Amino acid sequence: MNNNEREALRWYLQGAKDSKTAEKNARAGDFEISCFLFQQAAEKVLKAYLILRGERIVSGHSTYKLARSCERYDQAYSTLGRPCAELDVLYLPTRYPFPLPEGSPFEFFTLEQAQKAADDFQEVYRLVYQSFEHLVQHVG
Repeated sequence: MNNNEREALRWYLQGAKDSKTAEKNARAGDFEISCFLFQQAAEKVLKAYLILRGERIVSGHSTYKLARSCERYDQAYSTLGRPCAELDVLYLPTRYPFPLPEGSPFEFFTLEQAQKAADDFQEVYRLVYQSFEHLVQHVG
């Protein structure tokens, strides 16, 4: 495994771990944290893909824009517009009260929203996984 693959794998594995933590938070009733972590997980696995493709600096938090960048290497990423846009909407209001009309994030987010975020993440993850399947097999 070369250095580029190693770095990409670090990002990919952290994104996968974040999704598991998001699932645990949803089961515990912490839906706002679950939604945020699914957005973060998608962000990390998309960055992992771009790093794997040779990009050195991958910045930004928009999964939508990251997926658009991934299209340069694989047109299949064009299918991620909707799930990524829906994940990006979760970036701020899951953590801060100011984007909400009233109340706090823990009062606003629901199990249904966490389940939708999980589904959107899975769409991203399934596509990215294809590029990492061979690398993940080497992790012990």
